[in-house]
Amino acid sequence: MMKIKILNKLFTISTLALLKRIKTLLATSLTTLFLGLSSLFPYQAFSTTDSESLPIIDTSALVGSTTGALSIGQGAANYAIPITVPPGISGMKPELSINYNSNSGNGLLGVGFGLGGLSAIHRCSKTIAIDGVKGGVNYDDNDRYCLDGQRLIAISGQNGKSGSEYRTEIETFSRVKFTGNHWTAETKSGQTFEYGNTDDSKIEAQGKSIVRLWAVNKITDASNNAINYIYNEDKQRASTLYSGLTMATTQLD
Repeated sequence: MMKIKILNKLFTISTLALLKRIKTLLATSLTTLFLGLSSLFPYQAFSTTDSESLPIIDTSALVGSTTGALSIGQGAANYAIPITVPPGISGMKPELSINYNSNSGNGLLGVGFGLGGLSAIHRCSKTIAIDGVKGGVNYDDNDRYCLDGQRLIAISGQNGKSGSEYRTEIETFSRVKFTGNHWTAETKSGQTFEYGNTDDSKIEAQGKSIVRLWAVNKITDASNNAINYIYNEDKQRASTLYSGLTMATTQLD
């Protein structure tokens, strides 16, 4: 089960119902994805006046298409399909999506597919471009940190220490702070994100007692409306299960 608490209202989503809905979305969206990829790699069109030519498909006649966003990056095709969820006060709601990446392996929703919209801060490697040296994740003070895959750059304090403050490598005007136990991120829109401020939102490295990932556990807007995220941890696999709006269980690795 996945539970999302918005203010004092707890929304419970059946996983089975969610997976059925995702299956329907995927069925209609794969056609849109194919057409989008075809537009990126055009082929030689033949004149329709030639009796031997193939007819050109009229895409405006498609029925039941789903709104999605197609992009190409790092040699991979990416496609995101938004998932509609019930909004709370002032429109507060989790922004979930079905994400496809052509370079990804087998995921929660099939080969190349995964669930997007669950923000997290995780340990990441040093890079030559930023640090002047290249290094892996050693679960010590030499590790660096990334927010949703984007590198965090320390602007005050010591990297990884309590009281340190960061910005994102590509400026988003968000200010990220580490308390020594959890993270907070203040966005330019006035929202405050909390990461790892509950036991269930911390994921430890396998075989270690050191946290490797801090998942978002709360989002609060300027009017103090909030979304609380609750996770179930599978300690054997050192991963977090996102229990929420469906009877099926989604996994945050």
